[in-house]
Amino acid sequence: MSQIIQWVKEYVGLFLGVTLILYLTPTKEYRGYLRFFLEMLLVLFCLRPMVVISGLNLEKNWKKTYQSFYEEMEKREQEAADMEYLDWGYINELEKHTEEQEE
Repeated sequence: MSQIIQWVKEYVGLFLGVTLILYLTPTKEYRGYLRFFLEMLLVLFCLRPMVVISGLNLEKNWKKTYQSFYEEMEKREQEAADMEYLDWGYINELEKHTEEQEE
């Protein structure tokens, strides 16, 4: 219950800060852009508890993603090293073919 009260206090503080910033904006031409950005900030702030409550641990997901990415990259590098002989064979055959055409 104390976490909910703390979250509401943070939200009210953020909302008052956003309202103050919008009130102090000197020109109306930038007020629309600023309002959009600040409203998106409020939406993200509202989504934060839902992410925590749902049990999504974004840090673990990012670690898994990066780990699988690096494993895949290492696998691809090994495959490329294994197939390097094909490149040299292709280059040699290409050189032979160009030499034959020149003669």
